[in-house]
Amino acid sequence: MKLFLKNHAVLIFLFLFQGGFVFFYYWFAGMQTFTHLFYILGVQLLALALYLSYKWYEEHRVYQWIGSDQKDTEIPFLGTSEFCSELYEKHMELSRLHHRKIHDMESKLEDRVTYMNQWVHQVKTPLSVINLIIQEEDEPVFKQIKKEVQQIEYGLETLLYSSRLDLFERDFKIEAVSLDELLNSLIQRYKRYFIQHRVYPNKQVPAEDAVIYSDRKWLRFSTGQVITNAVKYSSGRSERIDLTIFRKGERIILEIKDYGIGIPSQDVKRVFEPYYTGENGRRFQESTGIGLYLVKEIAEKLNHDVSIDSEEGKETTVQFSFLTKM
Repeated sequence: MKLFLKNHAVLIFLFLFQGGFVFFYYWFAGMQTFTHLFYILGVQLLALALYLSYKWYEEHRVYQWIGSDQKDTEIPFLGTSEFCSELYEKHMELSRLHHRKIHDMESKLEDRVTYMNQWVHQVKTPLSVINLIIQEEDEPVFKQIKKEVQQIEYGLETLLYSSRLDLFERDFKIEAVSLDELLNSLIQRYKRYFIQHRVYPNKQVPAEDAVIYSDRKWLRFSTGQVITNAVKYSSGRSERIDLTIFRKGERIILEIKDYGIGIPSQDVKRVFEPYYTGENGRRFQESTGIGLYLVKEIAEKLNHDVSIDSEEGKETTVQFSFLTKM
């Protein structure tokens, strides 16, 4: 009602102004009988009230819809007046155009992701061949080649998951995941990385297997990102990272702790922002600022919590927190 009155405020003002003008005109013209003057004003006010009542009857659904908290794009029946019909048709036209644009964007995004997947797999093939050729070689130059190939593989994996993130809803499967088995698979996957940096995992798990519900593939990738970061920034300062699983109330915690360079206090709050590299990234020039951003995004999409705490020059702790029930 408030919006309706505001929309007709000019009309109401003009009616009142006209009524006042007529009243004073007849008053100064000598017709000073209050009965006649109030009769004229009453007729005008009645006409205004009838008009506003009619417009409210015709258009009240429009104002109720505008003032509602409805968030979807569907529009209810707004009335039979010409204004309501035109508004409804215009809205439906814009809605169809909006859905068509969204569909086109999703199709283009899907095509881009498909192309990216094919490109990554095409690049992985020659990398696998290179690994086969040099796997038996022990000369320093071949060790350096292995290291660079490994970096390319990790970069391609990050690129692949980054491109798939926008289509996450089409590419995930919630199932029971054993965190102990997950850590074992990651330790096996990154064993060459551990040896290369001379930083080794110290796994501490409870006697009872900790099982959570998540998407194994996405969780494996995000946990792997944190582990490789822990190893990279511990190299030369510490020979171990701690991988710990424990229960905290109704949640299961996976904690990854390193004893490396730590993160400056001013950077801790921003490490999950996209492309933010911080002071460490500028010092080591190996950070893209995308890894921890993906970790945070994936955790939110999987309904997990992830947090980070660090003391510069001493340690960094990342915790994944999982619900024990779906």
